Formats: sequence, structure tokens, C-alpha cells
Amino acid sequence: MSTHYKDYDLDSSSAKSYGKDEWMTSIHISKLSSDGYQSQPFYCKDAFETEEEADDHSINLGKQIIDGTHPTLKLNI
Repeated sequence: MSTHYKDYDLDSSSAKSYGKDEWMTSIHISKLSSDGYQSQPFYCKDAFETEEEADDHSINLGKQIIDGTHPTLKLNI
């Protein structure tokens, strides 16, 4: 799942956990700058029952990181 938010591209990548009936996810936050296209990945440790829940969570996580409201994850691009 991909979306655009405040000049950033958010690309979530969800995958079914091996041997389990749960979904894991990550989010890559990217931005085109004067230095070129830069990207920073973030990996979620939570598991979700559906792919849709995993994708929704990762997009919301990316928005929190961009907004600077996540308590521990910070954007460095």
C-alpha cells in the first residue's frame, strides 16, 4: 500500500508471518530532496490479524513519524 503525505511517500509492506496466522508490517518513508531521493525504513514489532489492519497501522505509524508525534521513532531524512 502506498500513499503520499506532507511531501513524503509512504510505502507499507505487509507479509504473513511464517507458520503463523498473523501479519507483520513495515513502512518506508521517502522524500525527494536536493540530495536525491532518500528513504528511511521503520519496522513494526506488532502483529495483526489481517493484511488490511497491518497496512492501516503502518500508514498511521508513518504519519505519526512525519508529524513528530511518535514517542520513540524519528525521521532522519
